[in-house]
Amino acid sequence: MRRPRPLTLIGLGLVVIAFIVLAATSLQGALVYDLTPTELDSRPVGERARLYGIVVEGSVQFDEATRTLRFAVTDGRSTTAVSTQSIPTALFRDGVAVILGGRLSGPGTFVADELIVKHSEVYAPLEPGQTVPPGILATPGTPP
Repeated sequence: MRRPRPLTLIGLGLVVIAFIVLAATSLQGALVYDLTPTELDSRPVGERARLYGIVVEGSVQFDEATRTLRFAVTDGRSTTAVSTQSIPTALFRDGVAVILGGRLSGPGTFVADELIVKHSEVYAPLEPGQTVPPGILATPGTPP
């Protein structure tokens, strides 16, 4: 039986190393961390980020002329003002958790180009006599 040549072993080793480096680089680029408003404060202006927070009660405003939705999100310690032209789902309302993709445009100000409404993982049918809470179901064509 022939023994493998040293050059063959070196070549196989280089292929394995290249594969590991490529896999690690790909995975590192795929990881996306959601930042809270407190963590976002330490980031440089203009940096792309994903912001996670709770919509502040009474902060939602929709400008019909510019089709811009403005609201604030909080993590309980800091609050960040958000503006977006993304159309939210019917689940969007005060007190709901959201994930926003966009850029920090200034201290405490975030411009989002992506708006995702988080929802509970608990799915249960309504009890007999129970109704859907107000504000969850929006009429089509009306702003939030």
